[in-house]
Amino acid sequence: MKKVYLLAIAILMFNCHNAQKKMGTQQIPLEKQITYMIDLTLKTPHELYINDILAVSRSRGSNAAIDINPYVLKNGKYKIKLRLLPYWHLNETTVSKSDIENARLFFGSYIRNKETDKILNYKADVALPIVAPKVDVPYFEQEWEVELTELPYELEGWSKGQDLRKWDKKELEKKVVAYYQKLWKMLNDGDGERFMKLWEKADDENAIYDYDTEIDEANKSEIADIKKHCVNRMIPLEDYEMKLYAEGRLVCLERKTHTREFNNYFPLDLKGWSPLVRKGQVRGGAEFPVKLYLPEGSNEFVIIRH
Repeated sequence: MKKVYLLAIAILMFNCHNAQKKMGTQQIPLEKQITYMIDLTLKTPHELYINDILAVSRSRGSNAAIDINPYVLKNGKYKIKLRLLPYWHLNETTVSKSDIENARLFFGSYIRNKETDKILNYKADVALPIVAPKVDVPYFEQEWEVELTELPYELEGWSKGQDLRKWDKKELEKKVVAYYQKLWKMLNDGDGERFMKLWEKADDENAIYDYDTEIDEANKSEIADIKKHCVNRMIPLEDYEMKLYAEGRLVCLERKTHTREFNNYFPLDLKGWSPLVRKGQVRGGAEFPVKLYLPEGSNEFVIIRH
């Protein structure tokens, strides 16, 4: 009876927790569910950093909007940094002056109606002007500052994480790699339940910054996908480097070498990907990125973002 009683309490607490998450999101009126973003039009490979966190790394040009919300915790002023890189797979060694001049970045916001999946009030009207060099360059880098004023929430995120810059680098990397090895085994064994259990903190915040009440359904789908597609399909955990972001509060591993052909697919470049990569059955692959933080007073990493 004691075990049944404890199980009943656990189920009740779990259901209350999920109900609170949904209520918290639903209490924010649709017109206040602001998502800030950077609208990009770029012709070259690039990296975009938001609040000192790598938000996107692409080996080609792009015409897309990158959400800011996952990389900030509250309203305030934040740094946006863009790096333009040569087309490595064309053996180029410089970024052309004209490609830099033609780069377009705009800061703005939108609202997504989750019920209809329609985008409302899309505004990308604050230009982030490019100051181009007078000649071709090995790479191009520029920073801007943007201000967020209408987020209807404040998150803890990694704000109470340890400053990992103070750790011995070799000891820290050993600890990070051990955590990734644990994740790799879960994925390769198809153990989706254990893998997604580690996402609880990240999911709680995702439900808030993405105004999402369907996290549980998404997790069920992810668990099923891991069980179906990951068993004995994870490539070896290798070719990685450790990266620190958010002034040392976040850490992750990223692939460090370009790939010209991965699993019969050209050009699929794994550089910058998480080293947790599932090989596609016929071609290509999928990555499982994680960003970790180490809470103050703890010795156990916590997944906080993709």
